[in-house]
Amino acid sequence: MKKGIELDIVVSNARETVEQFQKVFDIQIIEVQSTAAKDDTILVNMEGMNIHFLSKNDAVGFKTPITTPESLWVNIIVDDIEKTKDAAVQAGFELTIPITKEPYEGMLYMLLKDSDNYQWMVYEAK
Repeated sequence: MKKGIELDIVVSNARETVEQFQKVFDIQIIEVQSTAAKDDTILVNMEGMNIHFLSKNDAVGFKTPITTPESLWVNIIVDDIEKTKDAAVQAGFELTIPITKEPYEGMLYMLLKDSDNYQWMVYEAK
């Protein structure tokens, strides 16, 4: 572990989640560990941010959200939002806000929800 900020997210299955996200976003696997189960903790760099996907484990209190946390999401900036949308929907993400143009900055954005109820706000870089 090194100094900095890392996002930890409890998911149903870390390996399956990483494989799903790799179909949509630029991901480099940094570290894979097997603690309570095989490959149950995977640290990745996703689009420039370190994210630690942890498989759910009720014994230690690692639980996925039952409902979507509405006051928390992760912003992701991509080069091509249409391509990202198509890949995300194909990979099983739910498109909860379609591609929309922001009225104040004119940027395109969309909101995705993954199978564990986390939200991902995707913007297109200009």
